[in-house]
Amino acid sequence: MVVKLKIVYYSYYGCFSSVVAAYIHAGYLKDDISKDTIFSLPEMLDLDYGELKYIGLDENLHEVYVIGMKSFSDNIKKTLEGLRKIYNLEYDRLIFVDTSMYEPKYLKFIFPIRKIAIFKKIVDELLYNWLIKRFDGIKNLAEELKYSVEEKT
Repeated sequence: MVVKLKIVYYSYYGCFSSVVAAYIHAGYLKDDISKDTIFSLPEMLDLDYGELKYIGLDENLHEVYVIGMKSFSDNIKKTLEGLRKIYNLEYDRLIFVDTSMYEPKYLKFIFPIRKIAIFKKIVDELLYNWLIKRFDGIKNLAEELKYSVEEKT
């Protein structure tokens, strides 16, 4: 019997560290994380709370998603699990992975500043440098989850 999982990476915003972790998990990001690569990810800095965004399949064919949950992560988790039960959706388990510890604390100030054309390049450089310093932690989180899930299935 094949176990089907849906893995959801989330944070308050759901558009920075969770996106990177999800792409690592799905195998699209390795060690080469140029600025162009990072900012070309469709969900990167695409702020849209509560929208579950499909990233892809991992090598075990588990689906990988990202979502921004604000401060409602417990409610959203219960709601998604409840919908699975109500509609008898065909997968065995939802796994939620919080990546908030890898988010810059000043991210909420970045979004309005980044919309101003003259500041976009500076902001992107700051965010990229932040990410480079935390990339190994994000990568370890995603890979540890991937391998622990693989062992259980």
